[in-house]
Amino acid sequence: MIVDKINLESGVLEFTDPYIRLGVGAKIINSSVVDNLTIDAFSCVNRCVVGRYFGLGCYSYVNNSQIGRYCTFGARVSIGAFSHPTNWLSIHEFQYRNTKNIYGDSILEGNVNIAPKNPLTCIGCDVWIGDNACVKAGVSLGHGAVVGLGAVVVKDVPPYAIVAGNPARILRYRFSKDVINELLEIRWWKLDMMHLKGIVFSDVNRAIVGIDQIRQQFSSNQEVE
Repeated sequence: MIVDKINLESGVLEFTDPYIRLGVGAKIINSSVVDNLTIDAFSCVNRCVVGRYFGLGCYSYVNNSQIGRYCTFGARVSIGAFSHPTNWLSIHEFQYRNTKNIYGDSILEGNVNIAPKNPLTCIGCDVWIGDNACVKAGVSLGHGAVVGLGAVVVKDVPPYAIVAGNPARILRYRFSKDVINELLEIRWWKLDMMHLKGIVFSDVNRAIVGIDQIRQQFSSNQEVE
């Protein structure tokens, strides 16, 4: 479902079908939403495809991104933001769009925007992005990846890697290679939240066994949304 919503009220707004929770000043612009989405105060999701159970902290901006299920991003993060062209005469926006309502002058007329297009940013399922992190447009973050506080991600991140720093580098992986392979195989994030009731989340090996048993109860796989 394509959604355009903004909260101009003084408190939190909740919508149903799909369930969307918007903090004060939060907005969703021209984005495909499945269900179960919460956007904290003064954050914006713009032209994205968003999977179920997505949470975004306050004062954050996510643009032109495909986001998997069970992802949580912190406060003041920037993901997929527009990059000004560096090979044009200027880095300024007056070259490619009407700036009359911004600066009072414009060399272009009408509703025109000839800016170069940014590539899609692709974020897998079960991805955590910490406060004040930035992810460059066009980067891919694998399933289960973690981006540390204040990290600047300028290249792809493998599944279940923990990255930090500027530029971000891999510090370690969340689990052993064998466990990571098992998690990528069972794809637990394709299950809805209520299907996961009773799983021992604090023990990843027991959780894998329990999820595998649950998945066997389903006759067909659910596609990631």
